[in-house]
Amino acid sequence: MNAVKWFGVSLLAMLFLLIVLLISAPNLNWAREIVTQQVSDKTGRNLTIKGNFIIDWSLTPLIRMEQIQFENADWSEQPNMVELAALGMRIDLIELLKGRMLFPEITLTKPHIILQKSSKGERNWDLQIAANDPKSKTEMPLIERLRIVEGHLNYEDLTTDTAITTAFATTMSAARNEELTELQAQGKLNGHPLLVNLNAGPLVALREAEIPYPLTLSLQAGQTSIKVEGTLIQPLQLKGLDLQFLMQGPNPDQLSQILKLPMPSLPPYRLKGDLSHHENLWQIRNLNGRVGDSDLAGTISVKLGDAVPFIKADLKSEKIDLDDLGPLIGLSPDTGHEETASLTQQKKVKRETTNPFILPSDPIDFKELQTINADISLRSKRVKSKLPVDDLFMQVIIDNGDLKLAPLDFGVANGNIRAHFELNTSSKPVKSKIEAEIRYVQLGEILRRFEIADESAGLVGGQGMFWFKGDAIAEMLASADGGLLMLMTGGQLDNLLVELAGLDIGEALVSLFDKDNEPNINCAFLDFPINNGVLNMDNFIVDTQDTIFLSKGTIDFNKEELNLIIDPKPKDLSVFSARAPLHIEGTFKKPTFTPGASAILRGAASLALLPSAPIVSLYSFLQKDQEEKKAGNQENIHCADLVDAINKARK
Repeated sequence: MNAVKWFGVSLLAMLFLLIVLLISAPNLNWAREIVTQQVSDKTGRNLTIKGNFIIDWSLTPLIRMEQIQFENADWSEQPNMVELAALGMRIDLIELLKGRMLFPEITLTKPHIILQKSSKGERNWDLQIAANDPKSKTEMPLIERLRIVEGHLNYEDLTTDTAITTAFATTMSAARNEELTELQAQGKLNGHPLLVNLNAGPLVALREAEIPYPLTLSLQAGQTSIKVEGTLIQPLQLKGLDLQFLMQGPNPDQLSQILKLPMPSLPPYRLKGDLSHHENLWQIRNLNGRVGDSDLAGTISVKLGDAVPFIKADLKSEKIDLDDLGPLIGLSPDTGHEETASLTQQKKVKRETTNPFILPSDPIDFKELQTINADISLRSKRVKSKLPVDDLFMQVIIDNGDLKLAPLDFGVANGNIRAHFELNTSSKPVKSKIEAEIRYVQLGEILRRFEIADESAGLVGGQGMFWFKGDAIAEMLASADGGLLMLMTGGQLDNLLVELAGLDIGEALVSLFDKDNEPNINCAFLDFPINNGVLNMDNFIVDTQDTIFLSKGTIDFNKEELNLIIDPKPKDLSVFSARAPLHIEGTFKKPTFTPGASAILRGAASLALLPSAPIVSLYSFLQKDQEEKKAGNQENIHCADLVDAINKARK
């Protein structure tokens, strides 16, 4: 738009000089020489007029000049920047005497315009007249009617691999008997194929129009398509926008080059809404559509003019597929049956199937966070995921490269998980922190998704805090410091472990238990501190009716390796002395489960070494709400018995 504006200003400045000289000159050939010399001196480029001059004198004289050429920049291989078969214009002499320049009509016949930007960033439309006369950049004459016959414009930008060829003309609408403007453009934008079709109203009073200006635009950039239809007031200033749009494509990231705003890499999308503009604020209302398998609705506004754009969004959804949001943090989406994923994401999943590691190692482009500020909220009534997430609310704050998720609130299995996430991109490597609370989560609802028996269910609560460094999920977990505390009551341990591990190792797990009795869980407690990516499993205890299960070992996120022992301690040795420990080792992707002697060599933690205070502090996370908490600790009575057992063992 700026290129066209500056070219138009320069051309009209030339026309003004032509008019003044032509009116005062009795000999047109003499005037032509003076005019071309004056314009050439003003712009530093040669202007030639090889054809005829015709003046039809009146209060609005018609001036016609033929075969006009305006020289290109000296670095360009194209000799001329502008060529015109003919230029016809009327000027209002009365308005001119008042100091106002008004063109009732301008007709451009076969204009051929070349706009170029060199590999060094030089622009061929930068003219001396624009540099020496600041007013010429802002003051444009009023054009009441502009007609174009067989126009062509070529735009080339070697710095961005952009080359666009445009054909435009003024046509007549047979249905409404009025002038229309048609434009077709094709080429490449930032190396991607581009196709544009525009049908608009007549080019009448573009600067001061007070009536709605109709516009229909379709744009195809690569595999991304955009359709816009509606009206504008004062189109050159983009005021009074009342437009409806439809965008769809395989990945929103492809829009980054078009909108000059960072866009996330997500599954295929289709969005529509109403677009408006006021001063520096662009707004999208009545947004509606889908991203992957998720629906979206709401409002979005983008404020420009500051150092960085500010995005404000209030989004709602009937159903969010968490799998669609995974690519934002480097996770690959599910590409199975009835799942929507882009081609790039499908290729990524195929690569990861042969990778011996499972944690995402692709760096996340945090630099994009430094190019915008944002306040984005998202609410969803239902959530599709491998876990029974009931609903979701999240608010994303981006401020000078720092990101906060505060809150990130999930309704999970009739309970709640509340998290607070912070990320600082100004540090190298990137630093992040997460705090989480787990309240009244029913494990049975989670296991039901994996077709695991309900009797393995329990009630879970806990809290955790972790600090990370790194630009990828794998790096973050390999540097993790912090810890997690959790408490569970209810369920049956043998069913839980066997079902989770799979039937192929079921026999190994069954060796932990009395085959004739299914141990009911009274209380399960875990305290998992993590240091430099190594999770310590020494403080893990499960109290059943007849056995206490202890653990020892580590989970190493640096190497993605397991080295754990689950050791049963029967309460009645005469009955359950045959139970043997279980050794869990190997990688995250291929763990192995070995019962028996090899595990005994490692041993396990002692009940006397476990603190009881953290268990008591977790009681509140098993309560449904504060009223139930005040009513008593009925859900925690078994955990209270475990605390008593620990205290006795420590004496």
